[in-house]
Amino acid sequence: MKVLGEKSLSSKVEIGLKILFLIIVIIDIITVGVTAGSMFFQFNSFSVRENYTLRIVLETTIGLVFSLTGIVALYIIYQFIKIFRNLKVNKLFEKDNAKYLSKISLMSIVIGILYLICFIGVSIFFKYFNSMDFLSNFLLKTLILVFAVAFLIFGIGIKILNYIYLKAIEYKEENDFTI
Repeated sequence: MKVLGEKSLSSKVEIGLKILFLIIVIIDIITVGVTAGSMFFQFNSFSVRENYTLRIVLETTIGLVFSLTGIVALYIIYQFIKIFRNLKVNKLFEKDNAKYLSKISLMSIVIGILYLICFIGVSIFFKYFNSMDFLSNFLLKTLILVFAVAFLIFGIGIKILNYIYLKAIEYKEENDFTI
């Protein structure tokens, strides 16, 4: 199977990314709707007690941070779609691809930071409103922390790969000029 060009692996990956983009849009819309609906319901159905306001703020913040990670993930996927679109038309060593990789790197680090914020919010939430058993609490916080670290490492890794890619473009341009 060919990797570049029409009807290649890169064109199939582009289609898969477009489907993933659509799925994340739907999940984001649902998350924002559920967060907004939950916040509205809680403000209108209960009297506000001393710690209840904190609970509403924490739940809303956690929901919004998760939604933001989805929006940033959409941006990352869109950048990957542009890269694979270039690969489909055999544009390998283009500065545009390096620009897309740079944006992906930055946005991956942003997602890592958003997950760290979410981790702090969930930790505070469980400190004051321990509604889960110890194991579930531990697993949820561990999962969020793993996502944070994974995206931070992914962002740094893409940054390094982008530097190597830029060097490859530079060498290609030098080679093109010498021939």
